[in-house]
Amino acid sequence: MVLEPGTVWIAPAGKHLILRRDPDGQVRADLTLDPRDTPHRPSVDVLFTSAAKVFGARTLGIVMTGMGADGRDGAAWIKARGGTVLTEAEATCVVYGMPRSVMEAGLSDASVPLERMAVAIMERL
Repeated sequence: MVLEPGTVWIAPAGKHLILRRDPDGQVRADLTLDPRDTPHRPSVDVLFTSAAKVFGARTLGIVMTGMGADGRDGAAWIKARGGTVLTEAEATCVVYGMPRSVMEAGLSDASVPLERMAVAIMERL
């Protein structure tokens, strides 16, 4: 699936969503079972890592409410390539696990309450 402005892709249960750049320069979203050794499918780490490889410093990762640490390793990939990572503030999270893991790893550029997230995203585009 070619990425297009104004289109949202959501990974279904049991498959990872990855981004890749074709030889002709188009960025595509693919669904895949690989890697199979992740504790979650879909995995935020897998998506963020592929986004960082494709977009480098232009990557903006958002980690919102959720249990566990999925997203921390992917956030590290984004940061290593000069990208930006926002996390949802603890006060508005239902479960603060995923954002906390990114914050504690020192990978969050800003902790943003849910009601301000859209504005924070637009400020960074």
